[in-house]
Amino acid sequence: MRKAEKWFYQTQKGFKFKRKLFSLLLRIIFACDIPLGVKSGKNLELPHNGLGVVMHNKTVIGNNCIIYQNVTIGGNGKIVDGKSVNSGAPTIEDNVAIFAGACVLGPITIGKNSYIGANAVVTKNIPPNSLVVGNNIIKPRTFTYNTGKKKRDEKYG
Repeated sequence: MRKAEKWFYQTQKGFKFKRKLFSLLLRIIFACDIPLGVKSGKNLELPHNGLGVVMHNKTVIGNNCIIYQNVTIGGNGKIVDGKSVNSGAPTIEDNVAIFAGACVLGPITIGKNSYIGANAVVTKNIPPNSLVVGNNIIKPRTFTYNTGKKKRDEKYG
């Protein structure tokens, strides 16, 4: 559905009604808000059909990322003395996993090969190969994600 919407946006500039219709269908059926301005790399995976996912229009997502349900990726801009402060959208680099309920807010960068834990709130830049849990608690990632493959025990075959 999202690919069809993007195709209409890129090739059928005059068909504003159809583009809006696809956005509305995504919103109604999957309860997600993923604007056409989001720049996503290859193999972006939304395992639960983007259920509850909300993204900022200027978000940039790298290759091979996975985003679970109810994730918010947006800006946290404020207006102070009539000037916009801290406005912008996150940049998510390659091979990042964002788990259920996480919030990634502001003009920040999430480094390559990082994991954002469930219900984490991220408002700071994250270095590559990190694990983020809670409220901006950043730990170096020294383990690999369980892919479900079990190592064969050499002794017992």
